[in-house]
Amino acid sequence: MPNQLFIITGPSGVGKTTVGTEILKQMPNLQKVVTYTTRKPRPNEHDGVDYNFISVEEFLNRRSGGDFFEHAENYGNFYGNSRNDLEKIWADGKIVMMIVDVKGAKTIRNFFPQSKTIFISPDSADNLAKRIRQRPMSDEAFTDRWAEVSEELAYADLCDFNVVNGEGELGQTVAAVKIYIEQNS
Repeated sequence: MPNQLFIITGPSGVGKTTVGTEILKQMPNLQKVVTYTTRKPRPNEHDGVDYNFISVEEFLNRRSGGDFFEHAENYGNFYGNSRNDLEKIWADGKIVMMIVDVKGAKTIRNFFPQSKTIFISPDSADNLAKRIRQRPMSDEAFTDRWAEVSEELAYADLCDFNVVNGEGELGQTVAAVKIYIEQNS
């Protein structure tokens, strides 16, 4: 099936990126669209792998030039995904994977209704709060992220597949997502 697209989404801190990274290691026919962002890298993040880290000026130039088919501002930083990057992956005969927040997933699904959405759910609110707290951020930033969690969780019912990423159960989560992708590609 040509031009396949799988979107991994879920609330902040649920483990979307970790699950997606493991899937990419196991499925060489998939390739991730690397999101552009103006935020600073977190420890252990690498430019061009986790995100394309760019300046606000470069982001705004790309956006005004029409390079991004999807873009948003979250927590004071810009994020965007390049149509050229997406189309290059398809031209190479690969299946596209995108790892984005819920807002991004909704927008991408509008552009690409054939896409399949995979929602990663937390096993509990307490564990999700702990995961978010592990990130370097102020109390105010935590409060802002936490305020969006219930709305983000509600999106799970609209996704094609929902899996719980339980504490200490990454292997099971990855296996379930891999099976879903294999059965739908």
